[in-house]
Amino acid sequence: MSMNACLLAVVLACGLTGTTLSVTSSSAETIQRTVQGAVVAVNVDTDPQIIVVEVALPNEVELVVGASVSTDTTIMKGKQAARLADIQVGDKANITYLKTPDGLIAQSIHVR
Repeated sequence: MSMNACLLAVVLACGLTGTTLSVTSSSAETIQRTVQGAVVAVNVDTDPQIIVVEVALPNEVELVVGASVSTDTTIMKGKQAARLADIQVGDKANITYLKTPDGLIAQSIHVR
C-alpha cells in the first residue's frame, strides 16, 4: 500500500471522528470546522481531489485531517488564487471544511 493510500486510510478513520475547533454548526448533520497545520499529502489525480493536513493539538497529540477538494473550494496561496496542484507537502495551511455524513469537504484552503 502506498504512503498516500495509507494516509488516506488514516484520514478516513481518524478525520471523520477527530475533534477540532468548531466554528459554526449549520445543522445536526453538517458542521463547519477550521484547522491549521502542515500539508502531508495532496492528490490531484483522484476524483474528488484530496488534501491531507497534520494538526498539532494542545496536548501534543497530532490529528490527521483529510478533505475532498471540489471546483467550488476557494484556494489561496498568500494573497493569490491558486490550484490544489500549487500546494506542496510541508506547506502550512488553514483549511475550513464541512463535516458531513458523506465525509469532509473543503470549503477554503489558505496556504501561508
